[in-house]
Amino acid sequence: MAMELCLPFENTSTRQASKYGRPHNTVFAPLCDWIIGNISEISMNLRILEYLFYCLAPVTSALFNDGDRHVDVSVDYFELAGSSGVPAMHAAVLPPDGKVVFLDKVENYTELLLPNKRYAYSSLYDPISHQSSPLSVTTNPFCCGGAFLPDGRLVTIGGNAPLLWLDPTVDDGFDAIRYIGSNSSTYNWIEPGNKLGSKRWYASAQTLSNGDVFVAAGSLNGLNPGNYSNNNPTYEILGSDRVSKGKSIPMEILVETQPY
Repeated sequence: MAMELCLPFENTSTRQASKYGRPHNTVFAPLCDWIIGNISEISMNLRILEYLFYCLAPVTSALFNDGDRHVDVSVDYFELAGSSGVPAMHAAVLPPDGKVVFLDKVENYTELLLPNKRYAYSSLYDPISHQSSPLSVTTNPFCCGGAFLPDGRLVTIGGNAPLLWLDPTVDDGFDAIRYIGSNSSTYNWIEPGNKLGSKRWYASAQTLSNGDVFVAAGSLNGLNPGNYSNNNPTYEILGSDRVSKGKSIPMEILVETQPY
């Protein structure tokens, strides 16, 4: 069954004409009237007029077109296929088989349990079987950054403080480095213990052409970003061995655009 939809900007049954002969529109008519009434005071060169024409013509045509608009709602564009098992704060498709890793934060409830009967904060979803399995993390990954390494592994960096009253088995994630990738068709988070050069919550990461990872910005403690002493307007480099080169170097653009 098809359903006829009208754009919310116009009422086709009560359409009125404005004093300039165009369909009345409560959103755009006042603006159009003002432009026409003040056209002698508006100074634009021909390139700006041409730019506005080509940019706005498709919009105004869609708004004021009398043609019917139909959406076929008989087609299922999306359908529920499965569950992530944990809140999907982060998601990434992992090579080589396309499984999806979900990463959350320390929570007081998730659908999946670990073998130690504690809640899982990460999961692996199989798009073929539509099954999710729990993954364990040892540092709090809340709002970490991430990037893919040249060998296909995913690295996540930074995170948040431990919430020991919720889960004493998950430690401080502010300076953590975590990896996940296929190892004989099995996936697990690996946290060897090497740390960032400084603490970062909401950090950004980008793999460089030489395989190093550029890590930038974030918060030192997750507290009020209006207090600039809480922010980390620096960058550092993870070497090819995924160990920080140790220097957090200030960047003026990060100072100007903080918080993170």
